[in-house]
Amino acid sequence: MRKNRNTKTKIGELFLVLGTGLFVVGAIGFIAGYLSQEQIPAIGAVALIFVGAGASMKRRGGFK
Repeated sequence: MRKNRNTKTKIGELFLVLGTGLFVVGAIGFIAGYLSQEQIPAIGAVALIFVGAGASMKRRGGFK
């Protein structure tokens, strides 16, 4: 049972890193002019989903 919690925590951390990376890449792409106006909200929404899911999985795995 303990291994399952540790795995969920690690997956949660991975989602947090992916979401944060998407935010950073989206911001850099916007500032540098590589992304169009239609792409920025989609990248932000996906990044927010990853961060929310990662935070939820990490919290659930750490407190139980």
